[in-house]
Order: sequence, then C-alpha cells, then structure tokens
Amino acid sequence: MSLKTRCQPFARYVQSAKNAGYYPYFRPLSRSWGTEVEVDGRRLIMIGSNDYLGLSHEPRVMEAAAKALRRWGTGAGGSRFLCGNLVLHEVLEERLAAFVNKKKAVVHVTGFSTNLGAIACLLTPQDVILCDRENHASIFEGCQASRARLIPFAHNDVEAAAKKLASIREKKSQSLILLITEGVFSMSGDMSPLPELIRLKEEYPDLLIYLDDAHGLGVMGPGGRGTVAHFDLTSQVDFIMGTFSKALASVGGFIAADDEDVLEYLRHNSRPLIFSAALPASNAATVLGCLDILEQEPERVERLWDITRRVHAGYQEIGLITGDSKTPIIPIHIGDDLKAATFARDLFEAGVFALPAIFPAVPRGQAVIRTAYMSTHEERQIEFVLETLDRLAKKHRIRATDLAGREPFLTKDQFSSQSLRV
Repeated sequence: MSLKTRCQPFARYVQSAKNAGYYPYFRPLSRSWGTEVEVDGRRLIMIGSNDYLGLSHEPRVMEAAAKALRRWGTGAGGSRFLCGNLVLHEVLEERLAAFVNKKKAVVHVTGFSTNLGAIACLLTPQDVILCDRENHASIFEGCQASRARLIPFAHNDVEAAAKKLASIREKKSQSLILLITEGVFSMSGDMSPLPELIRLKEEYPDLLIYLDDAHGLGVMGPGGRGTVAHFDLTSQVDFIMGTFSKALASVGGFIAADDEDVLEYLRHNSRPLIFSAALPASNAATVLGCLDILEQEPERVERLWDITRRVHAGYQEIGLITGDSKTPIIPIHIGDDLKAATFARDLFEAGVFALPAIFPAVPRGQAVIRTAYMSTHEERQIEFVLETLDRLAKKHRIRATDLAGREPFLTKDQFSSQSLRV
C-alpha cells in the first residue's frame, strides 16, 4: 500500500466535511482581542480558549515581551545545551520553582516536549508507569518513549490504581513505579483525586507521583499556584509539570521537583531539551510578566472563578448537561459527533466561537462542546453566549429533559473501557 493510498480516505473524509460545512477545526483567526476573535471578517465571542486569565492581551505582559525581543532578538539561535541558554531562562526557572514551591525547575520549549522529554529520560524498561486513561497525549508519548511498562487505570479511579499498584509491587519488588495524573483534565474539566492518590504512598512509600498541571497552573489554588496548592499537598508530589500556553499566555513548559540531582540529570538527558532550539526570549519574558501579575493581582483568579460560577449557573438554568466539572472548563454534552459539529457550526454562525470534542478525545457517543471562560469576559458577552446557547439547545434538543434516559455523561466506567486516549 502506498502512503497516498493509506492517507487518501481520511483526506477525503475531511474534505467532505468541509464541503458540507461541518468541519470546525483549523479556523484561521485574522485578529484576536482575547475574549473576541475575527474570522473571515466577522467578530465572534471566544469561549474555547485556554487563556484563562486573559493575560495574552495584557499591556504590561506585551511590553515585557517586546522589550525582551528588542534585547535578545526573535530567536535563541540554538538549543539551551549549546548557545541558546539565556539569562531569562535561568531567571524563569527560579521564579517557577518558587511559584510552585519546589526547589528547582527545568524549562522546555513546549509543554508537549516537557512531558515527552522528562518521562522518557527518567524511566527505563525495568520501570513501571501507572497512568490515568484520560491523560494527555504528550504523557502517553513520553511513556512509550521511555520503554517502561505502561499500565493504565480507569479515569480518576483510585481503587483501580491501588489494585494495579499492589499487583505490580507483588511481581516487581525492585521496579521504580511512577504514577502520572493531571491536576485538571482538559476535556471533562475533572480534578484529580490527588489526596486519595497520595495516600497510596502510606503503603508504598517509594511510589513517585508525577502531576501534569497544565490546566491547573494559574487557575487552581491560592493565587493560581496550582492543584497541589489547592489541596495543600505540594511536598508530597514528586514532580509538578506545567505549561505556559494556558493561563501564562505564552508557549513552553517546565517540570519542577525538590530532588535537584534528578532535575540536573533531566536537564542533561531530556532529548527534546537538548535537541530543540531554546524558548525565544519574548516567550520567557511573557511568562515572567504573567507571574508578576499573578503575584501582584490575585483578584484576577478570583474574577475567573466568579465568571465560572456565573456561567455554570446559567448552563444549569438552560438545562444543559455539563458533568461534574469544578473548574473553568465546562463541557456541554451533545452525544453524537455530527450533532456536535452541527451545534458548533450554528454557534459560529450566531457569533460564538467554541469547538466540539469528539472521539478519541472523548468516548464514542459522548461528544461535547468544550467551553472555557476568561477572567476578562464581560457581562454583556456572557449574557449573549447564554442567550445563544439557550436558543440553540432548544433547537438541537440537547437539554437534560431532551436526553432523559440516555447513557450517563463521561462516567468512569466509560473511560475504563476505552483505549488509551489523546
């Protein structure tokens, strides 16, 4: 079979969806104001962004990025290992470690490469990884690259993780075991049952906990210091991974820990770090600017939660099914993939930008419209979105009263039966 023959059916499927007006992805934005974007000359309210604090358009952050660009140029000119390591990278690592209350941090050029590089270089084929099935694709790529034995457990199911951990330890008494979960899961908005997972260390004190807090950093906990701060469990989590492409309004990622020797090893052995050009100075300065504002203006996080509660109450009043999200990520249950694409198209036509999440991002038959709000959304925008959702929910019959008797929305049992998810 030729490569063209292999790829052609999928390409034709995408083209047919485009021709029918149902394809919602890769929309080119001609301009952005944060809470609103321009597409094909039309201005729409954005409710699908991960820019939770709206800092990507904060003038002080933009000026910090501009100053760094003028001083260091547009690119670092090499990997950090060679000629691309900037003073800003070192300062940023110190600030990040202090922000999440760990001793040391190592910055990578993307969040994806952070997970890929860290997991791959720290583990060996003799080790074992316990991994939540709903974890991000970058985590699974890191697990596979490590060649360690990968054992998934049902989403947020502590009992399932405990049983698998007991079985692993019985058969592999000397193996290093790393349990990986996320602080906030990107599609469902679920929070990790971190306190219960950490209690597994009481019986297995050598268990290592790795937390991907991409969607928790800047959002959860006092001052946005993350999910571990929310639960006050920082010292008991061995590795905290975070990204800059969400609340910190940039691009890049980092991993933080108290074991400085381990991070020194990682710094010299993470292949994505060694063999990728370093993070541009403007991106590093952006993150530093965001950290300044987070520390000086904690009310931005409070504002985000005020808006989240306002929207969640509005969704309930409309009768939308949203699951049990306790985070700013609020998925709207649709069910059928095509229906979700149609709903997203009608939202777009009405002036609201939000995208559907379909299989394999969610279980089959459990498509959602993924919505997430910013601390900079205005009341007039929220009112417009809620009015639009109310009208379209009735049109497409997706309210709880319309779907009574259907399969429950995004349950643990559904995730336990899925293959590894992206």
